[in-house]
Formats: sequence, C-alpha cells, structure tokens
Amino acid sequence: MPQQFAAPRRPRLSRGVAVAVVALLGLAAPIPADPALAAQPVPDDLTVATDRAGAVAALVSGGDTLSDAAEYALTGDQADMDAFLDSGQFEARAQDRRIAVETVMAAAGPATVEAGEQALAGTDADVEAFLDGGFRPALMVDMRVTVSDIIAVGGPATVDAGQAALAAGGDALQTFLETGQIQAQVEDNRIAVAALIESGGDEVQSAGAEALRGTAEDVAEFLDRGFAVAQARDDETLSITQLLAQADQAQQTARRETLQAQEASERAVTAARLARDAAERAADETEAAQDSARKAASAAGRAADAALRAASAARDAVSAARAANNAARVASNAAARAGAAAAAAGGAASDAYHAAADAATDENKAAAAAAAAVKARGIAQAAEAASAAAGAAGDAADAAASAIASVRSAVTNAQRAASAAERAGAQANISETEAAKARAAAARARRLATVADAAADKTETLARRAAAAARQARDYAADAAQHARNAADAADEAAEHAGEADRAATESEKHAQAAAVAADTATQAAAQAVEVEQLARQAEADELQSQTSEAVAEAAEQREKELATPAELPEDVPELERVDAGTAQLLAAASAPDAADADVLDKGRRAAVELTRTGGQWTRVAAQNALAGGIEDMRSFLAEGREVAAEQDDRERVRILADETDKPAQRAAAEAVLSGSHAEVTAFLKYPDYDTKALDDRVAVADLISAGGPATKSAGKAALRAGPQAVHEFLRAGQYAAAEQDKRIVVADLVENGGPEVESAGKIALSGTRESVVHFIDVVQYRAAVRDLDTQIHAATIHQYVLEAQSAASTAQADASYAEQVAATARQASDDADAAAAAARQSADAAAVYASQAKQSAAAAKSAANSAANSAAVARNAANSARAAAARAQSSANRATASAVRARDSANRAQGYAAQAKQSALDAGESVEVAVQAAQDALKQWVLLKEQDELLTPEQIFFGPPPDGEARQTFPSDARAPGNGIIIFRLFISDKYFYCDVGVPCGKGDGRTFSNEAGAGYRVNLAWNTETGELSFSASPSCTIYFCVDPHPIGEGNDLTGVHGGNGSLEFDISSQSGVGFLPYINQHIKINIGSDTVVSIKGDPYPDFEVVQFKGGATTGTDLARARHYGPLGPAWQLNDFTDDREEEWRNGFSNHDSTLELYRLRQEYCPIMPQLASCRNY
Repeated sequence: MPQQFAAPRRPRLSRGVAVAVVALLGLAAPIPADPALAAQPVPDDLTVATDRAGAVAALVSGGDTLSDAAEYALTGDQADMDAFLDSGQFEARAQDRRIAVETVMAAAGPATVEAGEQALAGTDADVEAFLDGGFRPALMVDMRVTVSDIIAVGGPATVDAGQAALAAGGDALQTFLETGQIQAQVEDNRIAVAALIESGGDEVQSAGAEALRGTAEDVAEFLDRGFAVAQARDDETLSITQLLAQADQAQQTARRETLQAQEASERAVTAARLARDAAERAADETEAAQDSARKAASAAGRAADAALRAASAARDAVSAARAANNAARVASNAAARAGAAAAAAGGAASDAYHAAADAATDENKAAAAAAAAVKARGIAQAAEAASAAAGAAGDAADAAASAIASVRSAVTNAQRAASAAERAGAQANISETEAAKARAAAARARRLATVADAAADKTETLARRAAAAARQARDYAADAAQHARNAADAADEAAEHAGEADRAATESEKHAQAAAVAADTATQAAAQAVEVEQLARQAEADELQSQTSEAVAEAAEQREKELATPAELPEDVPELERVDAGTAQLLAAASAPDAADADVLDKGRRAAVELTRTGGQWTRVAAQNALAGGIEDMRSFLAEGREVAAEQDDRERVRILADETDKPAQRAAAEAVLSGSHAEVTAFLKYPDYDTKALDDRVAVADLISAGGPATKSAGKAALRAGPQAVHEFLRAGQYAAAEQDKRIVVADLVENGGPEVESAGKIALSGTRESVVHFIDVVQYRAAVRDLDTQIHAATIHQYVLEAQSAASTAQADASYAEQVAATARQASDDADAAAAAARQSADAAAVYASQAKQSAAAAKSAANSAANSAAVARNAANSARAAAARAQSSANRATASAVRARDSANRAQGYAAQAKQSALDAGESVEVAVQAAQDALKQWVLLKEQDELLTPEQIFFGPPPDGEARQTFPSDARAPGNGIIIFRLFISDKYFYCDVGVPCGKGDGRTFSNEAGAGYRVNLAWNTETGELSFSASPSCTIYFCVDPHPIGEGNDLTGVHGGNGSLEFDISSQSGVGFLPYINQHIKINIGSDTVVSIKGDPYPDFEVVQFKGGATTGTDLARARHYGPLGPAWQLNDFTDDREEEWRNGFSNHDSTLELYRLRQEYCPIMPQLASCRNY
C-alpha cells in the first residue's frame, strides 16, 4: 500500500489559562493521577519520513516548520530531498517541538513556565521529556493555584466545590476548572438572586422570580443588569439588606477583576518575553543563513510567527488594562456608594442627636428619640459595609494598578520582537512573500503594543486615583457610621431621661455639638461623592474609548485581509477552473507537450503543492500522490490523473447541491445529471437548470428587492430585465455585494443616531469585514442599545445616590442647627437660637432642592429602565434568531465536512487501489511507464465501480457480496422489528493515524467523523434486517501506512456471539481482533430495543468509536440512533487493555444519557457568553 495522507496541517495552538495546557498537549481524557498514565506529547501524527511519500505526509500534516521544510524539499532537487530526509526533518521537528513548549508556556501558570524554561534551556531530549509528561507536576501546581484563586473570589457553592477539588486533587482539579466552577457559579448566582428577591420591591421580586424560572443565562443577566433595571422601576431607595448585598458584591467583583488583571498581566509578560527571545533568535539565524535561502526563509518565517505571538501577548496586556479599568470603575462606584452611605449615616446621626436634644427638653419626645436610635444603628451597619467594600475595592484597584505597571515590560518585549521580525524581513536572501509576512507580523505587534502602552498609562493613573478615592470614602463612611452609633446611644439615653430639667441644658448642648461634627462628616462625604461620580464616569468613558480604538484597528486589519484575499470561489465553479493564475501558469508549462523532465518536475510539483491546499478532496489526494512519485507519476497526473480527480470533485459538488436544496425539482435534476458525463456535470454546476428554475429565481429576486435597500433593489431589477442567466448570477453573487453596500449605509445611520455604545459598535463594524456588518445589524446593535440604556440607568442611579448624599448632608446640617437652637433655648440664649433656626431653614431648603433633583434622577433611571426592559426583549429575540441561523449554518457546515471526509476517504481508497496495480505491474517486470498507466487504468476502474456502488441500496451494500479484502458472513435470527428497515452497528476508528510517535508502524484508522451514510468506512459492522431478522457481520482489513493485512475470517478472530432477540429487540456480543495480530481484542456487548422509544446500549472496551444508524426505504442516508467517541489520546493497545475502564452508555431516540462532551459544550454555550472570566471559557 502507498503512503496515505492526512487532512491539512493543524491550526496553531490556541492560548488559555492553566487548564488549557491539557488540551494543548493533546489530552482528551481527564488528567490521570497515576504517573504511569503520562500524557502523549503534542501530536505529530507522523512517523519519520524515509522517502518522498513521507515528505508529503510532513507537508500536509506536520507542524509549521516541518511543513515548510518538506515543501522546500519536495519542490527542490534530489539533494534538497536527501538533506531533508537525512537531517532537515529532524531539525524542523525539533524546532516545532520547541515552539510547542513556548506556546504551552504562554498559556500556563508560573510553575509550568519555569519547567518549560528549564526544558528549553536543555537538549531536544529535555524538550521531548517535557512534552511527554514532564509538564504534569508543574501543571498540577498551577491548577491548584488557579482553583485557589477562583475560591478567593467565589461564592459559597464555588468555595465548597473548589475546596473539595483541592482535597481530591488529580482529576478533580481539572473537572472543577472545566465544568465544576461553572456549575458552582450557577448555584451561587441563584443564591444571590434569591437574597435580592427577599429584600426587593415588587419589580425586583417579579423579575428575580422570572429569572430563577429560566436558564442560568437568565439568572446571570438578572444579576448583571436586570436587578438594576427592576430596582429603578420599583422607584425605591435601597434597603439596608440590599445595601449590604451590594457592598459584598462590590468586594467580590473588585477582587475578581483584579485577579483577571494580574493573570492577564502575567501571561502577557511571559508570552512577550518568550516571543522576543524567539524572534531575535530567528532574526539572527536569518542573517547567518547567507548561503541557504531555505534556511533563511524558514528562520524568517519563525521570526514572523514569534512576532505574532508577541502581538498576542500585547493583546493580553490590553486585556489586563481592561480588567484593571474595570477594577477602577468598581472602586469608584463603591466609593460613590460609600460616600452616599456616609452622608446618610451622618444624616441619621444628626437626626438622632436632634431627637436626643428634643427629648432632653420634652418628655413627650422620648419615643421619637428611641425610633431615631434604631434607624441610626441600621444605617450605621450599612455604612460600615459600604466602608469595607470601598476599602476592599480600593485595595483591589491599587493591586490592579500594580499589575498594569508590570505590563510595560510586555510592551517593550513586543516591540523588540517586532524589530527582530523587521530585521529578518529585510534580509536579501528571502522571498518577498516571507518578507511581507515578517513585515505584517511586525506591524501587528507594534500596533497592539502601542495600544497596550496607552491603555496601561491611562489605566494605571485612573486606578490609582480610584483607589485613593475609595479609601477616602471608606474613612468617611467609617467615621459616619461611628457617629451614627454614638448618636443612637445618645438618643437612647435621652429617651430614658426625657424631660429631666436639670439635665436639659447640658445634654442639649452636648448633642448639638455632636450633631455638628456628624453633619460636617456628612458634608465632606457628600462633596467627595461628587468627585468620585465624575471619576467613575471618566473610567467608563476611557474604557469605551480604549475598547473602540483597539477594536477598530483590529477590525480594519481584518478588513484589509478580506479585501486582499481573493474571494472564496462558490462551490458551483468546476474544479479545473478553481486554480489561481499563478498555479494555472505552472500547470500549463508543466503540461506542455515539449516540456523537459526538469520543467515538468519543477513546475508540476510547485503546482501540486498548491493543489494540496486549495483543491477538492480528490484533487488534493491525487496531487499528494503525484508529489510522492517521480517523473512518470507527475506526467500521468498532469495528463490524466488531475482530470479524473477533478471529475470526482465536481460530482461531489453536485451531490452536495442535491442534498442541500429544498426544491424537489432541482434535486431530481442534480441526481439525474450524476449519471451523465463530466461535461454535463460541469454545465449543471455553472447553471443548474431544471423545469421551474427561471420562475423560482425570479420569485427569489423579487423577494430580495422587496426586503432590500437601494443597491439591492437597483441590481435586482437590472438582473430581472437582463434575463435568466443574469438572474442566476445575481442570486449566486451579485446580491451579496449589493446587500453589503446597503447594510453599510444602515450601520452608518445607526452610528449617527445611536448612543455611545451603539456608536462604538457601529464604528467597529464599519471598519471590519462583511460578516461584522451583518452581525452588527442582526444582533450587536440591539445589545449595544441595551448597554446604552444600562449606562443611563447606572449613571442616573449613581447620580441619585450623590444627590441624596448632598440632601442628607444638608439635612444633617439642618438637624445640627436645630439641635443648636434647642440647646440655645435651653440655656436661654434667644439670639443664638434665632441664628440657629435661620441656619436650619437654609440647610433644609438646600436639602429639599437636592431631594427634588434626586427624584428627577430616579425618574430618569426609571424611564431608562422601562425602555431597557423592552430593548432587552428585542435583543433577546434578535440573539435567538441569530442563534437559530447559526445553528442552520453549522448544520450545513457539518454536512459539508462529512461530505469532505467521505470524499477524502474515497479518494484515498482509490489511490490505494491504483498504487496496488502499479506495484503489481512493477513486480511483474513491467516498465515504470507501463506501471503508471496500469495505475491510471485501475483508478478509472475503481471510480466506475464506486459510481455503480452508489446506486446500491443499504440491503445490497450490507447483505450483498463483500468489498475486496473484507470478511463477511450472514446469519439468521429471530429478532424482528417490521417497518424499521436496516439498522447497522458500526465500530470504526475516527483517527486518521495512530501510533505514529511510539516506534511502531503508523496505524491507519478510518479518518472520519460520525456519519449516517451507508458507505462510511468501519473496522467491524453488524447489519440487522428488521423485516427478516437476517444479520450480516463484516470486518475490514487492518492497515499501516506501509501495508494492509486481511481481516481474520468470521468466527476465527472476528466473532459474533450471544445473539438473541425477539419482537423489536436484538442483543449480541462482538469480539474482534486486528489482522495485524499483536493488538488486544475489541469486546463489546450491544443491545437495542424498539418500542415507543428506541433504546440502544453498549458495554465494553472504550475503543474504538461506535455508531448505530437506521436506513429506511432504500435510502443510503440514515438516522442516527447512537454515537460514542473513544476516549483518550492513546491507541488500541492502551484502550483495549483489561485494566482500562469499560464504557457503558445508553441512548434513547439518539440522545445519550452520559455525553460529557456534549454537556461541557452546552455549559460553555450557555455560560461563556455571560461569564467569559471563567477559566474554561478563555478563548472559547
């Protein structure tokens, strides 16, 4: 068998928090506590290349450095290939592994970073040891620290779950970080809502109860904004209980934002330093590689990649600044609340002293003094809580400011990485492509570093100011609380001795003096609250400006890329017409009748490399095999092979069209054309004609004109006037260009007329891609409008607090003046009494003005809240519509992916069939030319047989003669379920390759995802004809990348036992061993019961993948009844051992009762948009 090839290279590793290291290192299962269960290294998916075929595998599936090195070798001469096979591949692999360590470090905590640095300072073997499990002890330390940090800012449920995870260790830490903390946060949120309901008004109680009846997202939204809206609509001042709850929440929020600032800062510093070192090292290597363009190009590419990592680090620095800004804003708001509480406490103190003075001279005022004492103590409690919250928030803001100060080293290192990339890109011995890549990466790093630097400067200053204001507010609130408690004691004492004449003058004077002190404290607190309010508004404005500037620049960069990137070709463009101009020129030169062998190899291979990346699945596989061969293979590919592959790619496009269309006539036409020639297939792709197409198209255009803007209306009408072909072109392409123009006009109008948040989001959208404009119109504008209203509510509420503080301070001064009047009267000083009365009236008048303004502010908040409630409903509906559209798009994408996997599998099988024919011809002594022609003939024959097979029914596929190389046997049974068609139970290996890093021949799996297609590959399959009870048991050959081995015969290594069943039920055992021989048996016990529900269960080894599909009415696309993915990164030798835990799962009507992956996905879908700070939501 020939070398077979995997899918295109993997995307670069993503960044995240400590737990993300597990994913970065390829772990699919929880972290084992046993050191024997060491992690697989970052997967390379490859064995060592020993020939051109191995180099092609490296090109397609290797890391970036290895892939680049393989491309250079494959398009070079024999000396280049020998250098790659002898040493180049090992150097490139080692470089990729070092990059993998650096990427892991950039996502990890301090302990893992330290371990990674030690590995990088050592040998390649040290790097391998780190990736092969050496990271684990350090990762465990980092995970414990991360869990502890989450506990520090969490609620009671989070604390309990986190402490339990710390006590258990191992798997429990990862489980907590991935899912446990989300579930605990949900519980904490519900507890918080219940507390607010208990103390809230009617609107708060109603909205909170509604949130608790809803999803976790509803609960989080209520806490985030719904409570403020409901509180404003209640038109009430906060109760003491609510003030205490808000104070506690402010402390938690400040700590959380500070923690995020510190984490982001640490990540930024580490990642930027690593990127700087890598970029400067690569730049030095570029300069040193004067005698080797390949080495220089590779080094320049690494410098560019390092600069991009530096840009990512700068973005982390911006995130740190944003979190610090949030901490500053929380501190400012806490300070404003503390100022308001201080003023209220001062007012309560003055009021209590006022009552005490009254009681001292009038025994009838005793009850009023006692009531004033109770009120003063309650407000003192709230003021103390507000004081503590302000102090904690101030400390958090200071800590955040300190974290931001450290970000400057990340900024400097990002700039140095950019300089290194520019230096690498300026070398004369690299291509313009590599130079442009380096310059672009450098520019990106510099831009983000500049943004981070500016954000850090502004944020640090703001955070320091907010911290100072919060601490001052803390002191005022603490002093005022003490005054209130003292006044309460005085009022209680006055109530006990009310009307005692001998004490009246002395006590009244004492109370008057104390009231004056309390009133002055209230006045100072109110004045400070005004300053803090302005600081909070500045923090919010600065944050929005910073976010907008960063996002606009990022969006503009994405727009530039979009405009510079050739438009993605529609799927109706035939394969042979899909190549770009440069590739077409290479193909033409290589295919020329008089082309010399050297030109055929040089230009043909360069074109083939491009086709491995851009072609359809059949074309990619054909190009890969041409790259792996010699001159005869390349000439054969150019003369016939590409045409054969292109035809199959085009037929696959027609099949997809038939599957996707909702028009029966079009589906019938597509299915009919598949039996025609390639020319008929391409003609149908270009204009998929069917009986009612012209009418259907005109109706579709009319609908677009009716709903569209000016550009759409104009273009659509022009198409209708021009005729059917123009209408078709408008629907396939023209409508999108016109719609973009219309949508940008709509966004511009919204920007001009919207609030600050809408304006910001609109500017970002207008600077960005086509998709960003659509998303703004469909979803973002509504969310931004809600944020604008939320800002209005918040600003009005805080302003109300400040005005109430000023009113309270003025009232306190009035009360103090009145107390002085009482004291003056008691000591018979009439002039002093009159002056005090006048002062009291003046202060009371000022208090009334402030109170009136506070009511106006409350009314404004209530009005905004009413609008916000309506806008939130609109936003939710828009988001739901967008999610539904995204789900439909994802479903379509999933079908396209399944089709691509199916096509690639078919193409690989076809090429294998062809390669066997070629090898047989060579073994028979035929010339290379004859052998290559035999391969082409075999390929054509395979395609013909495949097209015939596609006309088969599931019964023919599973109960007819087995495909070449398979083992099959049929059995009668008493298990029947009439009307349920054919049900198949497939065991397959989703991995494309396995064992590629452990010194044994690289195993080949089926290389596919779950499929409901009858023709999908498998290792073992049982088919059940529910009408007759007949069973068909099949086994496929076992393959490595070098050879295939026939399966064991049925009953001699592939065994079906324990079969019994009856009406609607079937139960059986499968025991199957790979034909390779040394692997353990697969043992599975499987049951199905068909009644009101269809229930499937499996118990046995956790390997391989398992699916159950039902086919009815002869259709070759069925219904999924069960799907189980194998767990863990290790192959069958590990998964099938006796000491590996069995899996046991059950499905009811296709839904699993134990799908942890789906559970995690759903949790993230639900919670990550509303709680992105959670560790398992980073980069989600």
